[in-house]
Parts: sequence; structure tokens; C-alpha cells
Amino acid sequence: MRVRCGRTNRPADKGKMAELQTASRQLLQLAVCVLLFLTVFLGKGVFPKQIAQVGPQLLGVIQANTDFRAAFTALGSTMADREPLLDGIEEFCVTVFGFQREQDEETEPEVPVQVLQPEVMYMEELETEAKPQSPEYQVGDVVETVAVSGQALPENYTYDKLYLGDMQTADPVQGTLTSAFGYRDHPTIGRYAVHGGVDIGAARGAAVRAFADGTVEYVGESDDFGLYLQIRHENGLATFYSHCQSISVKKGEWVYAGQQVAQVGSTGKSTGPHLHFEVRLGEVRLDPMHYITLQEG
Repeated sequence: MRVRCGRTNRPADKGKMAELQTASRQLLQLAVCVLLFLTVFLGKGVFPKQIAQVGPQLLGVIQANTDFRAAFTALGSTMADREPLLDGIEEFCVTVFGFQREQDEETEPEVPVQVLQPEVMYMEELETEAKPQSPEYQVGDVVETVAVSGQALPENYTYDKLYLGDMQTADPVQGTLTSAFGYRDHPTIGRYAVHGGVDIGAARGAAVRAFADGTVEYVGESDDFGLYLQIRHENGLATFYSHCQSISVKKGEWVYAGQQVAQVGSTGKSTGPHLHFEVRLGEVRLDPMHYITLQEG
């Protein structure tokens, strides 16, 4: 009868196994050191405060009985599954080192941005707000009341400024005011009398122009006014021009504001070349200086 004897482990085999285990442990420790080295550089933005603690913990981690095989296996699975590398490193560090990424201590809540739409304002609205609305006047309404001391004017004369309507106007002549509207010492008849217009001194032959659009109502000549004409405008307005040297328009002719209608002269009862100019609204004579721009003499 043959008896088989089992092979027994020799002391030499046990020594080799111990050396292999020691070498494996050293390789694992070396791998951990390499990983720690990479973590120091790659983890600055991930573990800003914990990086300062890696040095003191390094020795303890290497000497500790950490399950490195499980930690590396988890890291390898993360990389194999193509998950974010930093997430894998973070999990590995949690296993090996025992710390996690810090959350921001003070995270301000997100405030939704409110987009303000600009308020659109059209030009008509701007003009309405910028300009005060002028009162509505009717032709003949008093725009400005003028108080004058002295003898009262006749009933169909007024110093007040009346509204003539919305029309384009022009100065009848370029010159200087030599005699105002109202009572005065008349230079030719030698007595105190009302003056129904204004006298404007100007050079002989200077252009006399229509005050506004209208029709030449009549042209004439007299001993008192010399050569004269009258223009009828809209709204019952009429203007009168006298002492002219010549007349360049005819009765019934349509003229425009600023159009030359005569020349300055000194015809009739006159002391020198000038234009006698009157403004009438209906039967009322107005002060022409409310409606033209001249210098007083």
C-alpha cells in the first residue's frame, strides 16, 4: 500500500511571499505618493483649504491600513465610465484622506435681472409737454391791455393789442419811427390831433412792402395823403400806406406779404420822406407798433 504524502510549505516559500507583500505595499504607497503629488497641483481649485493639510496627513495616510485597492478600483471605474475626472479624484480623496470639497460659505442667492424697457415718448408728446398751451383767441380779442394817461382816444381807436389771426406778416418799410399812434401836435395843421397810424422815416425811394397777403382795395391821391393805397387782408383786416413817391400795384391785384407795392416819398402834406402806415380791424384803428418792429426816433 502506497501512501502519498502532501507537499508542505517550506520556510523559503514563506519568505518570498512576505517579500512580495512588502513590495506590493511599497508599490501602492508609491502610487499614493504620485497621486498625492498630482492632487496638490490639480486640486488647488478643488480643495483650496485642504491642500495645506496634505503634508501633515501624507505620512499618516501611507502608514494607515487604508483599503487602497478599493479606492483605486473606484477611481478606475470612474475613468472607465468617462465620468468627470475631478469628481473621481474627489471621491478618492474622501476615501483616502477623509475630507471633502468645501461649499462656498456665503453664497448670495441669485437675483433675477430685471430688464427695464425704456419709456418711448414721441415728438408730439415732447412738444406738448415742453410748450405751454397758448390760450385760444378769436380775431379781435384783446391780447394785451395798454393803459395810457392823457386824453382818451375816440371810440374807434385803441391802444390795446388785438388778435389779428394766424397770418404771415412783414414790416412795411425799414426805417425809424418819427411819430407814434395817438394824440400829437400835428406838424402840418398846427394843432393837437389824433394820429391814426405811425410815421416811419426812411430814404426817398425805399421799398414799401405789403404787411400781409391780400388784395389791393384801392389806389388814390389826395392833398393830405399824397399817393396812397389800401390792401384788404383776411379777417376784416386792412392796411393803409400814404405819402408814397410811386405806386407799383393796381386796384384788385393780389399781393403777398413782403412784396413791394410802392416807394417812400414825401407827397401830400409832409415834412420829409416817410411812410404813413395804418392798421385797421373792421372800423377800429390799431397801434401798428404792436405788429411791426421798428426803432423809435
